[in-house]
Amino acid sequence: MTEVNQHQMPLRHVIDNTEKAIQVAKDAEMAVRHAQLESNPHKVQAALAEMEAAQHALHKAQGQMVAKDNDHHHQELAQVQDQLTQAIQSLDVTASNTHQPKQVR
Repeated sequence: MTEVNQHQMPLRHVIDNTEKAIQVAKDAEMAVRHAQLESNPHKVQAALAEMEAAQHALHKAQGQMVAKDNDHHHQELAQVQDQLTQAIQSLDVTASNTHQPKQVR
């Protein structure tokens, strides 16, 4: 029984990291939206930096999941992978819709 738990621990770690990255991405996306609503360029810039870090975390988590994906754990990883893909796509849409306004003279 100990061997099974030790064997599954790295998988659990990958899933936990992925779920944390997804939450960070959701928080970053919300920060961008709030900053845009406030029309505060400093907050928008900080939120965009947060979003960029979240994108990096999502892609790192995706790489870890691909490395752990095998038939034995495929079902468990598939659901988290779907959530991860949705988070990446959502951040990509937010990033493409976010443009710093040019200063008007």
